[in-house]
Amino acid sequence: MKNLILYILIIIPFFAFAQEEKTDSIIVATEEIVQVTNSVIQDSASIDHLTFRNPMRAALYSAVLPGMGQIYNKKWWKAPLVWGVLGVGAGFVIYYNNLYKEARGYYLDKLYGTPISELGIANLTKEQLATIQDDRKRTRDYAIALTALGYMLNILDATVDAHLYGINKDPDLSFQPIIIQNLNTTELALGLGVSYKF
Repeated sequence: MKNLILYILIIIPFFAFAQEEKTDSIIVATEEIVQVTNSVIQDSASIDHLTFRNPMRAALYSAVLPGMGQIYNKKWWKAPLVWGVLGVGAGFVIYYNNLYKEARGYYLDKLYGTPISELGIANLTKEQLATIQDDRKRTRDYAIALTALGYMLNILDATVDAHLYGINKDPDLSFQPIIIQNLNTTELALGLGVSYKF
């Protein structure tokens, strides 16, 4: 019996000190926040702000004045392309709008019985003039839609360029157009070749 009590007295201290020490969860959470904050500060310190472009600013510049987002991203050669596309689009809109107004005037003159001085148009019926008017209006609307699409693509291009501005370009990866010959028919076709150097 003495041995049993002795064994119990020897073993109990091992179980008594095996309890986990409780820690304050607020202190642990605060220490984790401090560690995360320090790592974020170190990461932001490693960013080269001279090569960083803000995508929101580039989109705003392109929305206010088309081509300015491309200049902000230092893609100078894209700005004249944007101006050309939007200028040609605006020119087509104005041209087709004038044709539509002219056709509408002829249609209204024919509808109200006003004499038309143009020889080729004076012989047309009301239905034919209405068809010509609708065709000119549709063409004008297509020109407006395509010009608006060019404007939206200008903003999208500036935003994407700003996102990709600081990314290093890998000189070992390249895309090249290639000409592929069909062995059976000896016809040539244009393809895209991808090469990667190790």
